[in-house]
This record gives sequence, C-alpha cells and structure tokens, in this order.
Amino acid sequence: MKRTLVSLLSLMTLSSLFTLTSCQKETAGDGTQFRATMESRDGKTVLNGTALNWVEGDQVAIYGTAGCGIYSATPQTPATVATLDNVSGTTGDGPFRAFYPSTLTTDGVSITLPATQTTVDGSLVDFPMYAESATNQLSFRNLCGVLKLHLTKANTNITTISVTANAPINGNFTISNMNGEPVLYYAEGGTNTVTLTCTTAQAIDNGRDFYITLPATFDSLKSIELNTDDGRYCIKPVKEGVCISVQRNTVTEIELGENDLNFVEPLPQGALPGLFTINANGGQVRFSQGNLQYQASTDTWRFAEHQYDMVGNANSNISATYSGWIDLFGWGTGNNPTLASTNNSDYGTFVDWGVNAVSNGGGEPNTWRTLTNSEWYYLRYTRAGAGSKYAAATVNGVHGLVYLPDSWTLPEGCTFSAGTNGWTANSYTLSQWAEMEASGAVFLPAAGCRWGTGVYSVGYYGYYWSSTPYNTNGAYYMRFNDYSAGMLNGNRGDGRSVRLVRDNN
Repeated sequence: MKRTLVSLLSLMTLSSLFTLTSCQKETAGDGTQFRATMESRDGKTVLNGTALNWVEGDQVAIYGTAGCGIYSATPQTPATVATLDNVSGTTGDGPFRAFYPSTLTTDGVSITLPATQTTVDGSLVDFPMYAESATNQLSFRNLCGVLKLHLTKANTNITTISVTANAPINGNFTISNMNGEPVLYYAEGGTNTVTLTCTTAQAIDNGRDFYITLPATFDSLKSIELNTDDGRYCIKPVKEGVCISVQRNTVTEIELGENDLNFVEPLPQGALPGLFTINANGGQVRFSQGNLQYQASTDTWRFAEHQYDMVGNANSNISATYSGWIDLFGWGTGNNPTLASTNNSDYGTFVDWGVNAVSNGGGEPNTWRTLTNSEWYYLRYTRAGAGSKYAAATVNGVHGLVYLPDSWTLPEGCTFSAGTNGWTANSYTLSQWAEMEASGAVFLPAAGCRWGTGVYSVGYYGYYWSSTPYNTNGAYYMRFNDYSAGMLNGNRGDGRSVRLVRDNN
C-alpha cells in the first residue's frame, strides 16, 4: 500500500489506515444475532501492521422498530467479520441503524464526537462506524478519518496534543448517505479543537506516532499545539496557502522533526509572548491577550478572546445592571467600572483596573497593571528601533495599531511596513495574524471612545489610558489613527480602552 507524507509545508496524496479497540462486555440479553463486516480499502487496511479487525467484546448499538439493543462482537474468520449477540435492550425489526461504539449515539439519529481522546500506542480508541440495513447483515462504514502525527525531538515527553481546525470537529453531528458513503454534518455543541491526552507522558526521542480521530475537515486544519511533561509547549500554525484536510476513511500523515519543534516555557494565562522594554532600566512587560472587558451583571472582568475584538457601539449600554460586556472605561475606574459621569471631578482617585482578578488572566488580583504615560512614551519613541516597530494595520477586517516586540523576526509569508501610512498598508488575514502574534506582535484595535452613553470614532481612532494624571480634570492616554500615534491628555470622564500589561519578572 502506498503511503505518502503530508507535512505542515505541503499537502500530498493520502493513504487509508484503521483499527478498532475493545469495550467491556455487558450482561447477556435476549440472544438476537447480527452479522457484521467492516470497511477496508483493497482488503488490506492496516495500522502499524495490524489489520482492521473486530475485537472480542466490541459493543455496538443497533436501533430498530422496538428501540435500541446493545450487542457484543465475536470475531470470525477473517476477523473483519463478526457475529453480534444481544446483551441488553430490544431492537425489534428492521430497517436497522447500527453504531460503533455503542456510546456514539443516544437517540439513534445523531452522533457525538468527543473533544478529548486518549492515546493507545499504535491504535485508535473507539473509531466510529455506522451501518444501515433492512436485514441482519450489517456492513459498517467508517465515519471519520485519522490524523497521524509522527514526532521526533530529543529529551521531550508529550502529554497532550491539540488540533484546531477552521470548523467544528467535535460535538453533535448528523449522518447522511451520499452515493453509498456516510457524510457527517455538524449540528451543535462543539468546538474547533480536539485534544489527544496521553495516559502517561510519551517520549518522542526516537520518533513516535500519534493518531487522532477527526471528521472530514474540508475547511482545513489551522494549527497543532503540543505540550510536554515539563510544562513547555509548541504551536505549529498551518502556513498561509497550505490546505491540510482530513477525509473520511483516510489517514493524513504529518511529520515534525527536531528542526520543526520549538518548545518554549509556558506563558502566564492571558499573556502574549512578545517582550517590550518600557523604561531606560530595561524593564520589560508582556501585553494581555486582548482589551479589558467588564460584565456588570456578574461583576466579571476578562480579556477579549482575540486582540482584534472590541465591543464598539454596545458600550452605550453601560450601567450597573447591564448583562453585556463593556470595554470603554472612565479613567481609574478599577473600583467603579460602570461610572459614566461627564463630570471629570468624579474621577478623582486612580484605581488601577489590574487590582481586580481577571477571569482568563490567571484569576488573581494585582497581577496586571496599566502602563504609565512615560512607559507608553518609551514604547512608542525611545526603545531601540522604536520608529520601525509600530504601524497602522488591519487585522481580520479591524483597524488598529501594531507594536512589534524588542526581538522579532518577520514570519514567512507576512509583510510589515512601519509607520502610520493608512489602514491598508499592513493588512493581515487570520492565519497571517496568527503567525505575527506567535512572533510577539501586539495589536490594539481602534475601539473608539465614549462620552456619557454616546460612543464615537469606532474603527477610526484608538484611545488607550495610562495610569498618569495630567491635572485635576485630565489624564494622559495614547491615541492613534491611520496617520498618527502618540501621547495626549484629555477628560478623565472619557470612556477609553484599557490594555493591561504584566511585568516580566
């Protein structure tokens, strides 16, 4: 059988490889029996030299006119054939719908693919199959495909592998029959990520294969994240223009070797990887993963999920009972985030927003803080190469300002033109921005400002608070648009964005 390699650099021809693992046998039932065969390709479907076979005790759920019965497999010769004996429940007459494993469905209509899988060396756990028949002769068809990762890296033990696609790959799916082949359609309750968990850390020094069951991902895989037993991690995004898709009844092979896997120490929760010098003493900070947000109805603080996320005009709903999220705050309102007064004297004492526990920023108070006026100024004008490390940009259709970290390498396939030369001078797709972000770039969306309950300039201006007062009515902030970026001072009552930082200790 021909096998070819699919790497993160190119997409090649795929090969088909499958196996099954056993389930626990249940108490005997009414003795109704079925005959089951399973799908293979050219009669030679193998995985690590092991043929596709039924295993004694495999559990199958069969639905008929009377409901659902659970059946246990007894392999025949060849072992791609099995008899299925009833151990519980009643199926009744046909037509029949059969599911392997028996836990795949609870209603005989839709199936649930899990978000977490467990490694079995050289095999797959509960690889899903489906059969329809008017008789007791069941011909099972594979519902999913397999992503096979071959990993090699000295002194590295893998604990989890997470695969992210551009569409949901777990949750509830329905099954349709198309030209004799089952096709899965996503319904609800899932996410775009599946995680493979190792029961014990797996050494990859001499090379090791990992198998992940996935539905057909014609929208292509997005990234692979690897975690080790010593807390390090490695994220491999799929390069722009490369399509790596998993197809039904196939194995997609990816090989990552010593030079491909760059494991780094874990970041604090909610922090971005780039380091930025903010004073003459060499002090450095990491920016939070997104702008600060607050929900009054639950008294919850969080960082936006993505750097380009912003609440926008919905900030006009600011109130002590509002159940949505806001992200434009009056100056120093860490203890009173829904204050919307237009009287600047109501904002007399600065309380840093970082005194609060941020739910996705570690959950501990006093972990994050707001940059001072001098620190914003140093970042923009004074640090080494400052003039070449900022730019107006558009990310995923959102206008904003990019800051590059102290040490930085332009990712392959991306461009960067320094300065405020219009929003389109630097325009990034989601996959391009994923590489820019992984290299340490920070993006501040042009989220506008608020005065009272009026919201202005969303998408055209960004206003970010500092912690430094100007006078009794004003405070310093960093402002930008598509042709300028720098420090100004203005009304404390203006609602502006907050982007917290964490000192790199």
